[in-house]
Amino acid sequence: MAYSKEDFDRVIVNSVSQFPELAALYQVGDPRLLQAQSAIAQMMAMMSQQIELGAMEPFDKVRDSTVLADASLKGLMPMAIPARVKVKVENPTNAPFSIGAGRGLLDSSGRMYVTDSPITVPAGGVGHAELLQKQVRSVEHAVTVSQAFYKIEVPQPTDGRFISGISVADTAGTPYTYSVEFTNVANGDKVFHVECDEYRRLFVVFGYAGYVGYQPNVGEVLTLTVYETTGDVRPEADSPFALDYAIAPQDGLIKITMDSLLIPGAAPIDIATLRELCKYPSAYDQTAVYLGEFDFLVRRNIAGLKFLSIWNETIEELVREPSLDNINRLFVSFVPPDGATRESIEQEIARVIKAADDSYRIVFVTPAILVIGMTIIAEVARIHDAAAVKKQILDVLLKEYGEKAVPIRAGMLAVKYKAIYALLKNNVQALQDSGSDFSVTITPIQGKQLPEHFRYMTPDSAHVSVTLANYNLGSWGQ
Repeated sequence: MAYSKEDFDRVIVNSVSQFPELAALYQVGDPRLLQAQSAIAQMMAMMSQQIELGAMEPFDKVRDSTVLADASLKGLMPMAIPARVKVKVENPTNAPFSIGAGRGLLDSSGRMYVTDSPITVPAGGVGHAELLQKQVRSVEHAVTVSQAFYKIEVPQPTDGRFISGISVADTAGTPYTYSVEFTNVANGDKVFHVECDEYRRLFVVFGYAGYVGYQPNVGEVLTLTVYETTGDVRPEADSPFALDYAIAPQDGLIKITMDSLLIPGAAPIDIATLRELCKYPSAYDQTAVYLGEFDFLVRRNIAGLKFLSIWNETIEELVREPSLDNINRLFVSFVPPDGATRESIEQEIARVIKAADDSYRIVFVTPAILVIGMTIIAEVARIHDAAAVKKQILDVLLKEYGEKAVPIRAGMLAVKYKAIYALLKNNVQALQDSGSDFSVTITPIQGKQLPEHFRYMTPDSAHVSVTLANYNLGSWGQ
């Protein structure tokens, strides 16, 4: 139990009473004594609270610093995802027009995009190209000391962009290969690994000479190519795009407009999402050998999914009839981010899963939306405003179980009475009074809960009733 400042103040009073001279100063409120004693009591109360939180950290990650440290161990990098868009290219000229891979374009807000694949539009024709919202920055680094697993800190952007990718090359332009934790790397292989610390700083890590990978020598110059993106970018339909520079007069006659958003961009994972991802076991990585949670794999690679549930044939046959068709199948149900097409997200999910393990047959299941019904009947002291308490209870529930809440995004959600009671008691001050009371009734699901059920609470599905208690109306002094 954490001690409060009042607990320490009582100890101070008992201690001061043993010294008559100080006791007299304490009784008259001498600030020379009270200020120091009050500061000590406040600091000890804060220390007590931190000790209590620390005791719970192995079971429930409360501190942001613990979440960040655990995320760094799991390889959850503070890297953004660039938006992928499709643009319409109209060529009114009498000659074919080509946009090569890597050609830069600008949207109406001046954000940089690069062409992901080349396109040629015939004379007087219309074509479509896919763009990635990113730009490139190069950083040269001279190796100062030759040591095992030499690290180079990657400087963060200072203009509001985020890092979305990193590549490394030597002075001859020979690229290094990215390797996750130096898996299957022989001695001398020019590879690099990327890791982060609890301060969200990114480092490029090299090998250990004689054991694994390549260890750079003193004076060797390495070039880091850093890819940067703005994060959550959603250009409006039919908004104009322009080539970043003109090569020929024909370039100024081409009309390029926004067609559709394929994959929305995303900023680095926030603390709330990291806290949920850190609940997964720590032994998994991005390879098929150790991978046990495909849900975790997809979430770390595709941001912004409103709902995601992935299950195998064992779970499928627990809720539906067994079938030979279920053998070696992986079932996926999801709700795409706002503005993204379902087809493009399906392709991206399939790509991520196949890259880890291509032995599965992936089946996409349409999600079914179910509301979480709940009734809360509360009785609070008369010093409180019943309407204000009702709104506070509803706000707390919607923050934890509303459509946009992070825990809601996972499938097979189980709403537990224990969690609801703890949530309301810890976050609604009026329910912490010793004379207050409340009851919770969760509306059961009709039929069997299925993995594709997307369950969340709405303002209409939560019924809250708050009344003022009469326990403090008794007479006194008779």
